[in-house]
Amino acid sequence: MEIFFEFLFELYAELVMLAVPEKTKSKTVKILAACLVALVLFGVLFLFGFGVERVNAGHTATGALCIAGAVLLGLAQLIAGVCLSGKPE
Repeated sequence: MEIFFEFLFELYAELVMLAVPEKTKSKTVKILAACLVALVLFGVLFLFGFGVERVNAGHTATGALCIAGAVLLGLAQLIAGVCLSGKPE
């Protein structure tokens, strides 16, 4: 099970990094995009962990809401990464 989560995390990280532009006029844009991606990634992990902790503590509604929020935020980040990685025509 641990191998599955490690693979899932690596896949998520690779897909999220698609939002970071490869060819930019400025390195500042690339650095800011990478920092934003990392910040949202840690936020999603924290929100998911907090939700799991709430479920284990017996607060299932709050925990489920936090987990659902983390999943939705992660999906939005993945969709944005895929959309932004498209090549302009």
